[in-house]
Amino acid sequence: MKIPKAPGKIITTLTAEQLARLIEVIDVSNPQGYRDYAIVLLLADTGMRVSELTHLKLEDVNLERRILKVWGKWARERVIPFGVRAQRALLRYVKFHRPVPDNPRTAELFLTYSGEAIKKRRIEAIIKSYGIKAGIKGVRCSPHTLRHTAAVMWIRNGGDVFTLQQILGHSALDIVRIYVNLAQSDIETAHRKFPPADNLDFKAPMAKRAK
Repeated sequence: MKIPKAPGKIITTLTAEQLARLIEVIDVSNPQGYRDYAIVLLLADTGMRVSELTHLKLEDVNLERRILKVWGKWARERVIPFGVRAQRALLRYVKFHRPVPDNPRTAELFLTYSGEAIKKRRIEAIIKSYGIKAGIKGVRCSPHTLRHTAAVMWIRNGGDVFTLQQILGHSALDIVRIYVNLAQSDIETAHRKFPPADNLDFKAPMAKRAK
């Protein structure tokens, strides 16, 4: 007798509209707000884990080439690319808004107002608060949700699963296929809402009776 497979874990993601609202409510007129903007944008753009982000150091960021060097699970090093918007946000944060480190040995990229390396729980609380401010309901606003959202958006935009596997740092391709199935289900749901033929204004042809 075969052992039944465990039910797949339900993955919830933000819609494009929800993600836009989450970003738009961030007040970038102060250093902390701009830091938060850079964090949210980077998580949404790369799909990196929040633990990878908190351990990210200045020397790990290549702004010119738009790549990050991170240490993932099981101490595996990998390179993650990021886009132009994230590049601009990081450049401005580093140049104008990053606080002076509280200790010469503090090399982490993202710091608190007092110059200490920002912690995972703090980032989780920050993103949750922006989700509440943006009025997002039905989905938990968290770094992990941004990771799922980035993966699904990658597939929707035509990205391939093998590259996504490398970006996310998954050892098994089966895990990445979950995002493919989720993106596919989104397409099916959208089609059920807006089927082209159902929205055409025409009379169905009548079957001719046989003479």
